[in-house]
Amino acid sequence: MEELGNLEDDRRNGKVLGPVRKKGIASNEMCTFLIINISSLQLIPVNVIAYRSQYGSADPAGIIGAGILATAVSTGAAVLFCKLMDRKQ
Repeated sequence: MEELGNLEDDRRNGKVLGPVRKKGIASNEMCTFLIINISSLQLIPVNVIAYRSQYGSADPAGIIGAGILATAVSTGAAVLFCKLMDRKQ
């Protein structure tokens, strides 16, 4: 976030092109970063595998395919939302 804040400062100083926002208002890049983090992007759902193993599942790693699919869909929706919101501005 600090680096993205520096990017916004560079925009205010004219070093980088793009929409300039008031100090304290999140940039499009900051919002995109947060939305992708909130969408739970993960490659392997380690916590779910650990819980399934702990409770005696016969195949604790059987959730990997569904987990990857779910995170891909939620991350795709997040990126699409960010792109749509960028166009409105």
